[in-house]
Amino acid sequence: MTRDQLLALEAKGEHVNMQTFFDIQRFVNHEIYLLNHEILDKWADNLEDDLIYWAPIRENILRRNRTPEITTARVSLFEEDKDSIMMRLKRNDSGMCWTEDPPTRQVTAISNLEVFHTDKADEFEVHTVFTLYRSRFERDDSTLMGRRKDIWRKVGDEYRLAGRLILLQQSTLLTKNLNVFM
Repeated sequence: MTRDQLLALEAKGEHVNMQTFFDIQRFVNHEIYLLNHEILDKWADNLEDDLIYWAPIRENILRRNRTPEITTARVSLFEEDKDSIMMRLKRNDSGMCWTEDPPTRQVTAISNLEVFHTDKADEFEVHTVFTLYRSRFERDDSTLMGRRKDIWRKVGDEYRLAGRLILLQQSTLLTKNLNVFM
């Protein structure tokens, strides 16, 4: 999976049948449950080894300029793979991660789920909208909203996350840190 492949996700495939839709919805809902309850080791078990987890910065561009607001050439909020996510999780558990002491409280809501076939029989393009509220201390809170474009891969009877493009609505983040998963 590459950033270019994630940018190319445009919901061009056929919608999946209802059974596949509900199966994937169950995995997406369970993923959010794990994130909201900080069961991050179980969440990480659902990540594919070739995962790209990318949140590009969206540039505010006038319509008349006709240039893309997102390109792979610009800086990103983060671009991770499974190894870097695992390193973050170990760091969080080390007691040396000041951005997570006390831990961030987060709740994420997902909606507008759409699931499409891709050119690979075992991979599905999944689009969602999210709202993430995070808080730390008494006066440190923020709300992030955006869209996710994912590739979920069927492995046996399960689905695993192979790629995620996170499109935040904000171009400038006012949050003090971004040590959350979306």
